[in-house]
Amino acid sequence: MREVMGSNSRRQMLCEEEQYEDMISNLPDSLIAQILSCLPTKYAVATSVLSTRWKQLWTSITSLDFEDKLLLLPNNQTSNSMLHWIFISFVCRVLSLHRGKCVQKFRLKCTQTCDVWYVNWWIADMLLHDVRELDLSVHVEHSILLPQELFTCRTLVVLKLDDIYDVTVMDVPTSVSLPNLKILHLVGIGFVDDDSISRFIFGCPVLEELRMTRYVRDNVRVVNVVAPVLTSLIISECLAEYTHGLECKIVLDTPELLYLTISGSPAEGYLVGNLCHLIRAYIDFFEGCNDSTGSEGITNLLSGISGVQSLHLSNYSIEVISSSNSLLPKFHNMTYLELGAMPNDGWKLLPELLENSPHLGTLVFEKGLRDKNWYYPLDWNPPQNVPSCLISHLKVIEIRFFEGEKEEWEMVQYFLCNAKVLEKVHKRYSNERDCTIQFTQRH
Repeated sequence: MREVMGSNSRRQMLCEEEQYEDMISNLPDSLIAQILSCLPTKYAVATSVLSTRWKQLWTSITSLDFEDKLLLLPNNQTSNSMLHWIFISFVCRVLSLHRGKCVQKFRLKCTQTCDVWYVNWWIADMLLHDVRELDLSVHVEHSILLPQELFTCRTLVVLKLDDIYDVTVMDVPTSVSLPNLKILHLVGIGFVDDDSISRFIFGCPVLEELRMTRYVRDNVRVVNVVAPVLTSLIISECLAEYTHGLECKIVLDTPELLYLTISGSPAEGYLVGNLCHLIRAYIDFFEGCNDSTGSEGITNLLSGISGVQSLHLSNYSIEVISSSNSLLPKFHNMTYLELGAMPNDGWKLLPELLENSPHLGTLVFEKGLRDKNWYYPLDWNPPQNVPSCLISHLKVIEIRFFEGEKEEWEMVQYFLCNAKVLEKVHKRYSNERDCTIQFTQRH
């Protein structure tokens, strides 16, 4: 009986496997190629051993994704140098077998130092395929001169350049023309002078998204972003403790900008045109960075983003703005304000923010009412006159990491008494317990 039951179970498993195999086999080649295009190329090529039909299927993929880390298996005893050359050989062979086929996207990530000659060869080969997206995360020892054809590619829509360890100083040719480039990421990429970065951005007339992350100081003194249709901009700095600040000025001429993020240490100065279409601005200055930005620079930055609808200020951003004694503009369009924990004298900024935000509807204390790493007294001095937003617009207050201390309750009490149209006060305690006060009618 057991033998019969075991035999039946095996037949059932075989039937299920055959059914599964039939389902895959019935898919058209074009659909299988699309599926393989979503995999790292190493795995797509590995499917060639499945059957005669699959032997050439991978050559129809439209996305090539190479990452040397996939060779660095925990039990692999091969030396790093040997793995490096195995990886280079693999990429070269795949490109030779794929020659003449369509390539929409080419992604290359090298965690080990890679020979510039091979990188340029692979990029040039992709340009011959009318590639639309290049995503390069490579580590090279010296300055890199990318192929001239890259800067005049008419098919390129997405270009992402990322040096994964040290800064790469890139030489930009005198002529840059990328008529269809919409997304540009420059992470850890330095430039030889102010003109080179301006020339690069200016050569992208339809650029919609720009991300710039700097790791170390280079020769750029003015980051000049002139982009007439840019909608999303991120300018950030990493490893600020080693670079002592973003020692340059930032100039923005981006009239259609919708989303702006500035993070890292404050720049020496800002010159920002009135961003009248701005939906969201996130200012995240880092503590301990060089705060050489003067009152005029911070005032220019705030005035430039004064038309924003949603404003997010981190802990140290509040500190920088408060200590600089900058003049706050009127935020006539702002309906949402999110604040980090108020450090030191940051509390003196809140009354002025409320007074200058007449249409504020939601106020969020994203990190609670004080910085938990250091004990700062909640130095809350209510404004003498109740801000207009409390009388007619403020409906929601959210306090995360609420401690329930006396000073905190006093502040909550102020809002309960003076916010005439308040509908909800939501408090989330440090132990993740929630408490919500909702109002059905206000008198």
